[in-house]
Amino acid sequence: VAIVRMLTGVIFVAEGASKIFGEFVRGGFAKSVREVAAEAWPMWASFLRSVVLPNARPLGWFFALAELALGIGLLLGLLTRVASVCGVILMTLLLLGQTRVPGGSWEKWVTAGLTAKFAFLLLWLLVLADAGRVWAVDAALRRGGRRR
Repeated sequence: VAIVRMLTGVIFVAEGASKIFGEFVRGGFAKSVREVAAEAWPMWASFLRSVVLPNARPLGWFFALAELALGIGLLLGLLTRVASVCGVILMTLLLLGQTRVPGGSWEKWVTAGLTAKFAFLLLWLLVLADAGRVWAVDAALRRGGRRR
């Protein structure tokens, strides 16, 4: 579980860093939101257009930094459960924009947002497995607390 936690952390660090140093925080997030809103569940599309788009620049930075923080937390095993739960919330937000398949078949729904679905399930696994018990700052803090 520790290896999976750390590798998942590396992926999220890479994703967050690529957003920070790439186009995502420089207009790419707003472009993505417009594209997602065109295909999202109606209530989510309305929220994206009325709340997210007008605040796209700060929210783009928020999501980029959130992915980076999630990755660092998982990589180090620092506040692992908190980081994993926050990651589940982040993936849920992504899935709200990726899982609507109007008139689509079951097969199309299953594959819509597939990467986010796998990340969602993986992060839940890390929450439930208490992935910060081994090779983690969380584990060191627990051991240090018991010595006192």
